[in-house]
Amino acid sequence: MTRNTGLLRRTVDLAVPVYRQLVRGLEVLIPLFDLSLRLYLAHIFWKGGMVKLSSWISTVMLFTMVYDVPVLPPELAAYLATAIELGGSFLLAIGLAGRWAALSLFGLNIVASISYGQLSEAALQEAFYWGVLFLYLVLHGPGLLSVDALLRYLIRRKQGTRIADGEVSSPAALHGR
Repeated sequence: MTRNTGLLRRTVDLAVPVYRQLVRGLEVLIPLFDLSLRLYLAHIFWKGGMVKLSSWISTVMLFTMVYDVPVLPPELAAYLATAIELGGSFLLAIGLAGRWAALSLFGLNIVASISYGQLSEAALQEAFYWGVLFLYLVLHGPGLLSVDALLRYLIRRKQGTRIADGEVSSPAALHGR
């Protein structure tokens, strides 16, 4: 029994560092995953916005005759959907206001899924997956390879410089109060 315990102990002692190294290696890839996810979703919705712009009359006709957008007049819904697709996609791609961009596109995805009653099961499934990916970005943020992260870094660096120079003297001043 003690021989088996010793073998198990040596196996664990060897496996734990290997596992930790593997996890660290995978964690290095998280910023690349976040960026690729943002670019993937932004590309999909950017293309949708560009299609709407390329034939505006057709877009308004679709919003009038096919899409059953609740509450909004069809032309206003067309303008709003196009603005969200293009603006949200751009912001999401560069990672500026990333959570808000993902949230706006998430909402648009839901409204589009509800408004177009003729969606196939596969299209609904795809919209569901997009929604889950948008929720990931809403909860997680745009990641380290984003304008949001760059701005956060620059603000912290500036605050650190101000603190080191003795400009900030009270805790309330640190928080901008």
